[in-house]
Amino acid sequence: MDHHVSELLRSLPSKVFLPGSQRYTESLESYFSAQETLVKPACIVCPGTTADVATTLSLLLQANRLKGIGSVKFAVRSGGHACFAGSANVTDGVTIDLRDLSLIELSQDSSQVFVGTGASWGQVYRALDPLGLAIPGGRHSQVGVGGLTLGGGLSHFSGHVGLVCDNVLEYEVVLASGLIVRATQNDPEYSDLFYALRGGSNNFGIVTQFTFRTFDQGHLWGGILIHPIETHAQQLQAFYGFCADSYDPNASLIHSFGMSSERGSGFVNSVVYTKPKQDPAVVKPFTEIQPIYQNTLRELSLTTLTTEQDAFNENGLWTLANLFATAKAITPTIIAHSPFLQEAIPDLATNSNKTVVVAQLTGTWKASEDTAAVETAAMKLIDGIDREARAADMHTGYIYLNYAHVGQNVFGEGQRKERLREISRKYDPGGVFQRAVPGGFKLF
Repeated sequence: MDHHVSELLRSLPSKVFLPGSQRYTESLESYFSAQETLVKPACIVCPGTTADVATTLSLLLQANRLKGIGSVKFAVRSGGHACFAGSANVTDGVTIDLRDLSLIELSQDSSQVFVGTGASWGQVYRALDPLGLAIPGGRHSQVGVGGLTLGGGLSHFSGHVGLVCDNVLEYEVVLASGLIVRATQNDPEYSDLFYALRGGSNNFGIVTQFTFRTFDQGHLWGGILIHPIETHAQQLQAFYGFCADSYDPNASLIHSFGMSSERGSGFVNSVVYTKPKQDPAVVKPFTEIQPIYQNTLRELSLTTLTTEQDAFNENGLWTLANLFATAKAITPTIIAHSPFLQEAIPDLATNSNKTVVVAQLTGTWKASEDTAAVETAAMKLIDGIDREARAADMHTGYIYLNYAHVGQNVFGEGQRKERLREISRKYDPGGVFQRAVPGGFKLF
């Protein structure tokens, strides 16, 4: 047994799990993709408190200093919903499973909610729905709070409040040294860290808790529309109209099309209106398309809506996050509510009135031997789309981190990336999160 694993067992005997233990197996089987499930760490640490995380990081820092930074690898996971192998797991290293950090607690006046990074969005919605409150979050209940928020986070409420990260008031974070700090936007000591954590992923420390701003929210109007693929011309026209200047900020749409060997081909539109208004005008261009195979639109809670969405994200399959094509519109209204996007999308300075379409290509398959062929075909398709978008002068330079595939340059080049690098050097001068945490998207 490696010395650092022995030290973790000695310091956190009830929180460290070895291969063959029930908790180790359960943790691996809970990942979204088959690729992540098959990655086998030397041990899994399941901290129950922020202090446990600090102890874990301190020991891993000591081990890396002893053997050389990067020699002892570790990974950090919240919901484990990222797809590619090693995104939140690590072979022969230490995986830190944060799911026991699942606190959900309202402030005394209910204007804020404190959420542990390991909670799922389903847990958050189940706690807030009965109180008539909400925060912007995942559109599937099984997604973890930590990963979505640190990647930016699109939600059904983006038209009102921007991205998920725009609604964080405070981060509780454990730095590489084991120091626990709280970062807010106006704190003169840690305001730069607050800036970096807004869309900066796992490059600066381990966030253990978020403080979110709440808002009043009752039932919504939403559900799924399924149409045959032959309606493609009408679908694209309806999507274009949805993105127009008259965009309704209460409306949210996930516009998808693709094929399945088991279900055939078709369009699947996930439509949400954040008020319980039956058949709002913005939805009619889609509901009027005929023929229609399925229409589940109705008044429902956020909990019910996001739980139903999970049916389209089956766990345990080989998955390529980036070949089901999904389009999501980031309209000028959303951008106006998002300080993060105003800086993260490079060409907004010259054109702030355009709608940015986030295109996600998703493939799932059941046989591991098909992996190479699928990934090769997918990357060829992605490269082609990228090339055509640039040729038509329609490429924004922005890659949404939560949908990105391994190897994509999500931070781009320029002033924002340089500032993030500068903040990384300040809070992690040894480069622990750059060299010892191979998962995610790195700054260097």
